[in-house]
Amino acid sequence: MSSWQGRVACRYGVNREVLGLSLGLPAALAAPRGFAAADYAPDLEVVAAWAQACRLDPARIESLALKRRRDQDRYVWAHEAGGAFVGFSACPACLDEDAKAGRDHYLRRSWLRVEALLCARHELFLVEDCERCGARGFGFVLLDGAARLVCRRCGAVVHHASDEGREPSPGEKAVLAALGATPPDDDAMATARLLWSLPRPGMARRPLLCWVVGHPRSPRGMARERAAPLSTASLDWRRATWIGVAQLLDRAGAREVFGPPRFALDQLKAWTQSRPLSPPRARLGLHLAA
Repeated sequence: MSSWQGRVACRYGVNREVLGLSLGLPAALAAPRGFAAADYAPDLEVVAAWAQACRLDPARIESLALKRRRDQDRYVWAHEAGGAFVGFSACPACLDEDAKAGRDHYLRRSWLRVEALLCARHELFLVEDCERCGARGFGFVLLDGAARLVCRRCGAVVHHASDEGREPSPGEKAVLAALGATPPDDDAMATARLLWSLPRPGMARRPLLCWVVGHPRSPRGMARERAAPLSTASLDWRRATWIGVAQLLDRAGAREVFGPPRFALDQLKAWTQSRPLSPPRARLGLHLAA
């Protein structure tokens, strides 16, 4: 829903919040903060105000709410603030097709699924950073009468650049495509949470994921919530998490492409458990002097 609101707002040269205030919404509802309020379960007052302003059936606007399709932890908790969409992944090739067809750029809801790493249409990596300056987050601007997604820092339009270094290898493509073809089950979600758990005290205090498959070059974008790592990690960290999940659960041919996991699932679970208490001294044959 926020993507649609952003496209509408850019046509008036403002952001979603300013336009929401002009519709008579209170400040708290003009641009709700966070994924849940903005896209997963938007307030009915917001739906009614936008439907009236755009002369649309409120039911049509309400249908944009993502809660109708899957549980909240099966989505990436992307957010929009001040006109910048942060954490929203996109396929530049799809956006190029939008432009070629003369329509607005728009963010597909399928790109917000936690298992979405590749574009199912073009088999290219999704992106969430600007290819020119590396800034994270995009915004909508009006260019030649159409809404275009641009970098929030340098203003570059998001488009597909021929760069073989960013394209997945055939093996990685097959694994990631297989993982993205079906919604994640409970075992996969539980394994992802395990990989983001910290080992017990006395061991290196970093997520178990780093022990299993390593990690992206930059620590930026690590999961903000260990209970929902796939929802709150950056695209690079989600990719590493899914590779670890597939290796541990032996899915999608990940072991053939990336090799077997360095540690077994039971071993990782044991590392998150506290050590048993030391036995009493008497059991060790040690007695205090009388």
